[in-house]
Amino acid sequence: MAIKTKQKVKKKTNWYALDNAAKIYPPTVTKERAHVFAFSAILTEEVDSYLLRESLSKILLNFPTFRTKLMRGKFWYYLEENDAPVKVFKEQPYYLKHIDYEKNNGYLFEVLYIGNKVTIKFFHALTDGTGGLNFFKALLVEYLAMTGKPVDSDGLIKPIDAPASTFETEDSFLAYHNNSGEKAGKIPKPYHISGTPFEYDGCGLVTIKVSISAIKQMAAKYNSTVTVFLAALYSKSVYNAFLKGRAAKNQIVSVLIPCNLRKKYGGETQRNFTMFSRFTYDYSKGELSDENLNKLCANQMAEGLDIGKLDKIIDDNVKTEQNFFIKIAPLFLKDIIMKAVYAKVGEVLQTVDFSNVGLVKLPECLNGFVKDVTFAITPTYSCNHQTGVIGYNDNLYITFARGFVETDIEKYFIRALTSVGASVTVYSNYWESKL
Repeated sequence: MAIKTKQKVKKKTNWYALDNAAKIYPPTVTKERAHVFAFSAILTEEVDSYLLRESLSKILLNFPTFRTKLMRGKFWYYLEENDAPVKVFKEQPYYLKHIDYEKNNGYLFEVLYIGNKVTIKFFHALTDGTGGLNFFKALLVEYLAMTGKPVDSDGLIKPIDAPASTFETEDSFLAYHNNSGEKAGKIPKPYHISGTPFEYDGCGLVTIKVSISAIKQMAAKYNSTVTVFLAALYSKSVYNAFLKGRAAKNQIVSVLIPCNLRKKYGGETQRNFTMFSRFTYDYSKGELSDENLNKLCANQMAEGLDIGKLDKIIDDNVKTEQNFFIKIAPLFLKDIIMKAVYAKVGEVLQTVDFSNVGLVKLPECLNGFVKDVTFAITPTYSCNHQTGVIGYNDNLYITFARGFVETDIEKYFIRALTSVGASVTVYSNYWESKL
């Protein structure tokens, strides 16, 4: 009788469709448009790269959608489970450039270290700022625990051995969309900054460290939130730096402001669930007082984040994705369509990007081992000045990233804060001339 040999059973591979917001990123990514954002932490001790990699391997078990690689299907891009070992890399001067996925074993995030600094950057098709921040915090907690620090998560960080729920992996755009809502008005094409390009491959980074209490006091003067106050100041700084006293035909400054939809709809997805509001003002109509600029910004943000308008935008986006003719179109055709759509309704509709991810809450026992935390967004040739804001302890960290030499926006912004008595610490990557 013939003996049956045991055949090796191939492991079933898990995969995830890209969430509704993520679909635009793979076809539009280029060397000049990396769609990358990054979180960094300055620790009190030099980073142990071996323990950092071990920590990364461990927390990945609790983030299934991060344990993936991007695949190109016949009709859509998708995320496929990635069993390749993770790597960590020595940080290079231009750390915000696009991720080398081949070098990185296909992972859509990259972990870097240098001295006492840890950085993790993400491709936006994988997650948004909130999801990325959750992963970043988990990495810090696990790494510090591995170095022997007394870790008590205080309920702020989910235990590493706790399984991910379906809510964490869901596409919340599909879960929360409905047929109601009011259509938003047409968005005018704004002014785009044209500065002197660097003579090398890189971007200029300037980080401002200022007391959150001080910023709240300034914002309270105009009955504004921190985000409204800073977005209005950003708009005015762009005007002062590039438009004031000049005969520019287009003087519309548009500040794109991402909003975490989890605060509006709920959910705990680790994937993209962000929508955008815009603060737009045409300075050819004349300068506004700081008070009126703040009022206008607050009103426009409230209007842009009206739940009815958000419902309509989400519903339109989901319906487009589910359209029969779109679904059956081959991926190469979808790529062409999405590139054309992005050219009309993507970065071209904003002058600058201003993203505030809020306050980083680490277990109190670890605060003494993490000195500073920053958040940065890679500038692109279409939106060449982008700003990331993050809070840690009583400090606010505002990081300007730009693709040109001039630092006038940063100068006006800093002077506006210091002129009313705020104490500001300025860091730079020294790619540019001193402020």
